[in-house]
Amino acid sequence: MDTYDHALLGFALRWSGYGGGDDYIFTEFGIPPRIFYQRVLWMVEKRLAPGLDLTMRQQLREHCLAKLTSVQKPQ
Repeated sequence: MDTYDHALLGFALRWSGYGGGDDYIFTEFGIPPRIFYQRVLWMVEKRLAPGLDLTMRQQLREHCLAKLTSVQKPQ
């Protein structure tokens, strides 16, 4: 994982308890929320997030999946 990936993961962990911080994702990372959650989910599922215990990994996975089902694709 590079520093950008670490920043994505840190942001997801910090904001997951507060609704996700979707309004700040684009300004912080330059990507839309859908891409953000896809990338974080990929890191979690591929176990590229060192230091996360099983419970935290599962909670973050569920958060990303919920966000991905609720985020509308751009028209």
